[in-house]
Amino acid sequence: MRALSVTLLLSSHLLLSASAFANIDLDELRQAVRARDLPRLAQISDANQGKPLEMYPNYYWLTLQLKQISADDANQFLNRYANTPLANRFRDDWIKELARRQAWSSFEQEYAKIDSPSAELQCFKSQAAQVRNDNSTLKANKALWFTPKPLAASCNPIFDTLFANGSLSENDAWWRIRQALAANRADFARQLTSRVGSPSEFSAKNLAAINSAPDKQIKQLNAAGRANLELQLYALELIGRKSPEQAALIIEQLSPNLSAADQRFAWQQLGLSAARRHHPNASFWLSKADMNDLEEEDQAWFIRSALRAEDWNAVESRIKALPAETQAKNTYRYWLARAYETQNKANAANEIYLQLADGFDYYGLLAQEKLGTMLQESRAPYTSKPEEINAIAALPGVVRALSLNQQNWRVEANREWNFAMQGLSDTQLLAAAELARKNKMYDRSIYTAERTQKIHDFTLRYPMPYREEAEQAAKEQGLDPAWVYGLMRQESRFISDIRSSAGAAGLMQLMPNTAKWVAGKMKISDFSSADITDVTSNLQMGTYYLAYWAENFNGNAILATAGYNAGPGNARKWRADRELDPTIYIETIPFSETRDYVKKVLSNASHYAHYFKGSPTQLSHRLEKVPAAQ
Repeated sequence: MRALSVTLLLSSHLLLSASAFANIDLDELRQAVRARDLPRLAQISDANQGKPLEMYPNYYWLTLQLKQISADDANQFLNRYANTPLANRFRDDWIKELARRQAWSSFEQEYAKIDSPSAELQCFKSQAAQVRNDNSTLKANKALWFTPKPLAASCNPIFDTLFANGSLSENDAWWRIRQALAANRADFARQLTSRVGSPSEFSAKNLAAINSAPDKQIKQLNAAGRANLELQLYALELIGRKSPEQAALIIEQLSPNLSAADQRFAWQQLGLSAARRHHPNASFWLSKADMNDLEEEDQAWFIRSALRAEDWNAVESRIKALPAETQAKNTYRYWLARAYETQNKANAANEIYLQLADGFDYYGLLAQEKLGTMLQESRAPYTSKPEEINAIAALPGVVRALSLNQQNWRVEANREWNFAMQGLSDTQLLAAAELARKNKMYDRSIYTAERTQKIHDFTLRYPMPYREEAEQAAKEQGLDPAWVYGLMRQESRFISDIRSSAGAAGLMQLMPNTAKWVAGKMKISDFSSADITDVTSNLQMGTYYLAYWAENFNGNAILATAGYNAGPGNARKWRADRELDPTIYIETIPFSETRDYVKKVLSNASHYAHYFKGSPTQLSHRLEKVPAAQ
């Protein structure tokens, strides 16, 4: 086993210039890792000892042979590179290997150093404790059972013990089966039935039949027994997705044979499905259900359905039924204030608006406008001193982040940067944000500037790279440049060559087919896929696409922004049968990503408007009423 014995030679005061960053050829390192070329990795490691990224070849050399390395090898790495993100990543790998080896004493030593252990590790911890005849962790891990998704295999022995000693019951098993079915995990639900005797009703054939024709199969699920009950509720849910009125009628018909709890569950599942589809009866159906013990996103749909119905009494009562920590979130505080305001409880509403108005997010801007205190905070940039920036640049984690970023190892660079930002003061954060900006790490600059608590620099939170190209493209399409910048900031954080997992690319994140369609519309005869990440081409095509849909939606920025993210068909489908309050339309967008996207793009635009003459700074200027569906 090759020893990792070279001492780290970095001087803490050494400030590396940009030219010094390229210490390891990361392409060569990547190739060696992919080829699992251990001798080459050893050579790269030896050649780069004492350099900022020396730990990276060492990390891969260890992880590629995790099952063979000794505890001394692992501990040497963990001790030498303690308090670094790479050491934490290695610990996550190593601790699972310790569990595989059943080296429980060493496992528990490393487990104590993990801040937020996964469910898999929590279950391994219980296994380790049981070896010492310590059952104290079993009770805590009982809560892991009550999740609809599959868990790691490490949890199965814990669940076996909990069922054997009576801590978990057959009813608990059926509860999880029900939740798995509700989460569209029929195969997983069938696996779980091994805890209740594997009833024949849960055969793969029966589940497939229910999935294909739930309205037909539900008529045959009237026999007694828990298995038939759960499949009946599952079929009801499937019917509700296609024909909610039919499902509601069936629930009414079945109610005499259902317990009160089962009735509430049936209405809950129908109501949640209907709420996400904006069915007008969704809020009424949910009024017959129970929002306790649900995930927050499901609880939110109780409130969104009431918003869509503009039932402000229900909005208020449902928000107040949320757990205290959930109620404290800006979303629910704002909508509680709106409910108060609509019900002529002005003092109670204004008290909440005053609290929200201290923030700069979507809800903060809305609250400021309610109070008439439009963005009165100082927008003068903070100027970091050279010595402040140099001090940040000398931090080992920052040196590593800049070095990794220079060679396009962005994921690793971001991990290093984010870790290095922990515990910094406002002035240190702003110095770091300025350093990131100078190195064109605009995403890290924004991330860092947004972490300040009292001292802010909005030019770092809302930077404007590529200004000449962006303004020209916006002007050619007749678009507000603040809106274009607000969208760019959300789409790409100004990383010009970024690509999403879905294939979208460039500053305005154009999909290849969209870019090709736009190129045809713009009569660009020599278009190639490489144009998508070219700054000028991407801005020209992206602004054309945004302007095209803005025109199709009669200038409505909400619909155009939602359509840009989720497709214009969805933006249209989410309208109501009446003119809709713009904030209600936004809050009830079914896609969580698009809902968050629209809020951020439009609030970004309000911040960017301060830098463009004639651009409206008030968020309300971008929030037109959403016309009724035609």
